Amino acid sequence: MTHILQTAWYDADVEAAYLRQIEMWVHAGDLDVAADRLIEDMVGIETPILELCRNLNEESVEISGWEEIGDAIGLYEGAAITAVHIVMSNEADLVFEDKSVRHDPILQVAFYTDEHLPFSTLSRDQLLAESKREDAEWYGQSEDIEVYLEVDGLGALNTALLRHKRQYYFRDSAHVLDAAEGLAADIVPLAYVEYRLAAMLRAVRFHQAVKTLLDEYGLYKDIPVIAEMYNMRIDIGSVYIPKTAKIIEFAKAPKLAITIRRNLDEIQPEPVIKSIRQMITVEPEAPKLGFFRRLFRRA
Repeated sequence: MTHILQTAWYDADVEAAYLRQIEMWVHAGDLDVAADRLIEDMVGIETPILELCRNLNEESVEISGWEEIGDAIGLYEGAAITAVHIVMSNEADLVFEDKSVRHDPILQVAFYTDEHLPFSTLSRDQLLAESKREDAEWYGQSEDIEVYLEVDGLGALNTALLRHKRQYYFRDSAHVLDAAEGLAADIVPLAYVEYRLAAMLRAVRFHQAVKTLLDEYGLYKDIPVIAEMYNMRIDIGSVYIPKTAKIIEFAKAPKLAITIRRNLDEIQPEPVIKSIRQMITVEPEAPKLGFFRRLFRRA
């Protein structure tokens, strides 16, 4: 039986409009709507990769190391950090690597000041437009701060997408029948539809993981977070304005809330210290944990 998107997406404009709609939902923060639409359109396609997608709910994907971002911003001694840039990507040419190895996406973090772009004065829509602009001057002009994040839960799907055989569909060759799949000239291969839906869901689950952290734990002050993707065939980006970490709502994580509240109660007034070097000099035997490390430390 032919899937409805096999005929609809034969028109390249219809396929492009579908992707734009998913992107619009992501930009608007309607991530659940985007995910539900993708899962709904997977009905009728019973393949291993889409079974992975159906089992990959929002809670399945987590980002670890978030507290490192807050500590890095709070302890940085240069100009004020006014934007955080998180990019999920794949290394180049992984398709040629050992087929038995799983490839988890890589997360890279960059910190920006207002030196190359006035992030602090731009609206969310302006920041979103800047993030979509090719060859933007501020790209690569980040501060020298090292923070490492990891994303868990996307490895199996990401690996399957890297090895997928139908990542492209060339409509200018549509007059050539696909003997292997018995396709007519005006029908998109089902495997191509499968790949595109799964790749869009990977993007949505990434954004849900970022947004969950911002909603539940916030960030140092309300610095905007630009979340993007690179070298993943379907790269969807967005901008999030987090709430300040000091006014966290704990409703979604009651067990962690107890730990966080206890740790916050244990915080003692710290001496005024101008630099990390002075901190080491003042207390060489028991360096104090940064705010976010205390915030996230488990009992």
